[in-house]
Amino acid sequence: MRATRWSKPAAFVMAVGLVAAACGSSSKGSSSTTAGATTTAGATTTAGATTTVASGGQVGDVIPKATNQPYGQDATTKTLYKGAGGFQIDTTKCPSDWNPTQGITDKQIDLFISLPKAGPLAGFGLIADGAQSYFNYVNSKGGIGGRNIVLTSKDDGYKPDVTKTNIDEALQAKKYANTLTVLGTPNNLAVWDELNTECMPQLLNGTGAAQWGDVENHPWTTGMQLDYFTEAKLWATWLKGKYPNGAKVAAIVYNNDFGKSYEAGFKSAIKGTNLTLVSEQFHDATTPNLDNQYTTVAATNADVLLLSTTGSFCTQGMAAVEKGSWHPTVIMSGTCGSLAQFFGPLLKQGLTGKGTNIIQTFVDVNDPANANLPIVQAYSSWLPKDSPALDPTKTTYFTGWIFAWYMTEILQQANSYAGGLNRANIMIAARSIDQTSPMLIKGLQSKMNGLKDAYLTEGGQMVTYQVADPAQLGKFVPAGDLLNLEGQLGTYAAVKKALAGS
Repeated sequence: MRATRWSKPAAFVMAVGLVAAACGSSSKGSSSTTAGATTTAGATTTAGATTTVASGGQVGDVIPKATNQPYGQDATTKTLYKGAGGFQIDTTKCPSDWNPTQGITDKQIDLFISLPKAGPLAGFGLIADGAQSYFNYVNSKGGIGGRNIVLTSKDDGYKPDVTKTNIDEALQAKKYANTLTVLGTPNNLAVWDELNTECMPQLLNGTGAAQWGDVENHPWTTGMQLDYFTEAKLWATWLKGKYPNGAKVAAIVYNNDFGKSYEAGFKSAIKGTNLTLVSEQFHDATTPNLDNQYTTVAATNADVLLLSTTGSFCTQGMAAVEKGSWHPTVIMSGTCGSLAQFFGPLLKQGLTGKGTNIIQTFVDVNDPANANLPIVQAYSSWLPKDSPALDPTKTTYFTGWIFAWYMTEILQQANSYAGGLNRANIMIAARSIDQTSPMLIKGLQSKMNGLKDAYLTEGGQMVTYQVADPAQLGKFVPAGDLLNLEGQLGTYAAVKKALAGS
């Protein structure tokens, strides 16, 4: 084994305080705080196993089960682990002090997350609370082979340098099995080289950057959600059908790797078509509002406006369109699909955001049509019981459940592999997912296939936001057929090739 590059002083001191709380008939787990970090352990009681369900075409487990794949530790070379699609982990390439069971005991699995809890993107901090809620649900059913899943979260304000500090401290603590859903493209790019060098699984990144498919050069990093490059290709596919004679398109773009992923994907998709990108206006995280950008794109009188941004900027963009005299077809980043978080603030301005289009990949827990789905029923009943302060209508909490469901899937599979639950098998499982998540809309499947397919989700459906009562939140309704590119992208190498030819 090579020597570790870790040489930072041991400055990360843990101060742990345990608190036990009861909430109704639910047994709450312990909670601790660490210099700005919060850790919550779930309940330990077992309430019986879940069963496979089928509802409305949705097949999947509220808590995923292991599928007994023949993956994991090689029978003769114990430092070699094998998975789907030719993917392998050779732990001799890890630091000499690398511990395969770090963060994993007979009773607990420790995970780490860094994401914004302050600033313009603070709303995404709810993901951590939602994820821990789901882990508490899993823990109440017996956990992973009797182990509770514990998530420690730290605020980074969506600042990459703070994310790096958080990750550095987490690495030095040597108590976490892997990171989970670190949020933000620039934030993950700031740490992925180091995490791969340290053989720390960087899983289910809270960003759809296409880079997370770079399995060849960053084997310890994966994404989860529809990547922005593919999402923009789905935008273009939908627009070709809506505007068969061509259309002019303008875009407001977040000036970072997040926004530029949309930009690159859309440009690649419209090459050789009669869709024309006539204006791109960029904004930074510190931009107070989108007034200048909107004025410029509105002057083009384009047929389509792309809001390739996120956070409160989505709400600002929708408000500008509704108040103005220019009424283009609006397509917005799927990261802004939460009605309460992004459309709710419009009501206070006497606005609605009606007519906005997004690509939807996962079910809407607030849609009455989904009320009988077992996963929706579990979420709606468990969240307020487990954490009374959390409002289940804020769908960002459900986003946390989505990420946590996939993390549970990975842990369940890894626990069943040859060699048992360890960090190498966790990484093998993360690149070998072949599952129908109960959260996905009908017709989509979650699949990674090692070196052949590095993207978990590659499809969705365009939906339009409709409003019946302008004083109330509306709902999304389908605006076309399912758009599915499953398995077509491959790995990030294919994306780079497409960009080189654009």
